[in-house]
Amino acid sequence: MIADRKYLVGLAQACALGLIAAPLAAQETAAPAFEPFVFAGTVVAREITGLSYETGGCIVAVSDSARRTGAAQTDQVLVELDTQVSELALETARARVADLEAAVDEKQLAIDAAEANVERRAQELAFVGKEFTRNEQMFRRGLINESTMEGVESRMMNADFAADQAKETLASAVSAKARAEIALRIGELELQSQEVDYQNLKLRAPYDGVLLGFEPNVGDCVNAGASVAQIYAPEKKAVEVFVRVDQLVAQQSSGVMIGAPVRIARINGQSCGGAFTWIGTEADLEHQYVKSSIEVDEACAPALYLNEAVEVETLPNPS
Repeated sequence: MIADRKYLVGLAQACALGLIAAPLAAQETAAPAFEPFVFAGTVVAREITGLSYETGGCIVAVSDSARRTGAAQTDQVLVELDTQVSELALETARARVADLEAAVDEKQLAIDAAEANVERRAQELAFVGKEFTRNEQMFRRGLINESTMEGVESRMMNADFAADQAKETLASAVSAKARAEIALRIGELELQSQEVDYQNLKLRAPYDGVLLGFEPNVGDCVNAGASVAQIYAPEKKAVEVFVRVDQLVAQQSSGVMIGAPVRIARINGQSCGGAFTWIGTEADLEHQYVKSSIEVDEACAPALYLNEAVEVETLPNPS
């Protein structure tokens, strides 16, 4: 009895000191360990822009640096086409606009003259109106005869007709100027079109990037819409991988989800960071693979080559 009591007291002291593990029921269940997956991937450009000729013509100059290095800077002239025909059309359009501007000025002069005539005819009508009123009173008093009164009435009618005619002439001048302004606007639009065509004779790089298939030659004649090359930003690359469906639906955490971080390893031992940005929604029927895309960190993306084979390893998501 005394021995059993000593054993129980010693057991309690050992538990209090942590020398004996707690019962299994009191222990927390450990979370399943993260199991990284490894995929084979291919480096691709996130965005590739096609470059084409906006107008037709013959090539007179090609950028040596772009041809030699395969790289271009924003607004760099890559190809120049012959400008002789375009310059002639541009000068013709400018002369046409100058002629239309002069026509508008002439119509304005006609309006000014018509407005002055309207004012003069209005003054004449007012003067004849006063004369008519005075002679009408004199006629009623018998101071002038009917023949004299008829002459005043005739002058009144002529002045009124001349005033109306002057107003019609002014309205016609205003309308003619409006038509001249419309013609001028059309001429200005044609000039803008010629200026755009002239600018399009120089093919420029839309942004800093790497050129693909850039092989124009001086002397070649091309058509509008013909392809020149493709360009992509070297810091904007992605890695395409194929993930098995069972890896996507696995019970344990695999790190395959939108925004999940990955490590991209090259053959030379260098590595680069990235994250899943797209996971397809359609699996290949035969092999049950789902195409996915990983965005490469822009800091190290320029060092990767297009179509380079890399190894992708999923990493634990900090969140």
